Amino acid sequence: MSNTEALQWAAEADESLARNEILTDDEIIRTVTAEDDDDDDVTPVNPIKISHSEAVAALITSLHYAEEQNFEAHEIMLLRRLRDSAFELKIGTAAQKKSLTFLDTDYAHSLTCVVIMYVHIMFILYHVHSI
Repeated sequence: MSNTEALQWAAEADESLARNEILTDDEIIRTVTAEDDDDDDVTPVNPIKISHSEAVAALITSLHYAEEQNFEAHEIMLLRRLRDSAFELKIGTAAQKKSLTFLDTDYAHSLTCVVIMYVHIMFILYHVHSI
């Protein structure tokens, strides 16, 4: 950096400092708090509705990706739990659409558990035979 450039930079820095007022800690806190209050006026955007089927498909894809990339076991287990939860919601919603009685919903929940256990067993068998 040449002397001329250094002097110009120093002059700009001095000018910038002159424009900015020095605030106390309390003034900084009040300023930041006031800015946060302004955010409350923002109208929330309607979130995108994602169906249970779309969530299950996305989580299955994510799980396959994680396994291919050799993610850590706890990360893969988290994806499996999320997938299973989304699958339970999908099955539960389908069962509730058929009938809203307690027995039908309880039956659908039991059936969901059986299906999830079957999927886990098939997954384990697949990995045992592939080793």
